[in-house]
Amino acid sequence: DRCAVWPGCTRVPLSTSPFIAMLALLASGSTALTVGVAPSTARSTRAVSQPAMSSSDRCAVWVVGCGVPKRGMGWYHAKQVIEGDVPNAAVTAVVEPWFLGAGADSPPGKAFAEWAEAMKEKGVAFCDSVDAVPVAEGERTLALISGRTAD
Repeated sequence: DRCAVWPGCTRVPLSTSPFIAMLALLASGSTALTVGVAPSTARSTRAVSQPAMSSSDRCAVWVVGCGVPKRGMGWYHAKQVIEGDVPNAAVTAVVEPWFLGAGADSPPGKAFAEWAEAMKEKGVAFCDSVDAVPVAEGERTLALISGRTAD
């Protein structure tokens, strides 16, 4: 959503998390970001239908260290991008070595596999390492690394 006050600026609602605000700025290619808008123009980004993105406008997002669905912060950030909270960003890959490896048979691993199957239908690749992620030539890419401090 472009800001009417400053050309080239991306506007995000005041209630937007700092992460989403930063990602919106990176994905939009804007040089400035405004947080909060006048009440007469305030809109939720979820209520706004986003125009179709051309491949040159899109920022591919790789979520590295996704974690358990409905529990991990990486999963939550992936959900935010997939649901359209970040215009011009698209989750193209999830890197999750534990749940795609030794932790696959655990109860959280099975929950992850169920979510992964649903997301594959949306074009998200699931990989056990960053080296395995398919790279599109010339595409802007952001790696969102979300892991526990101990990792």
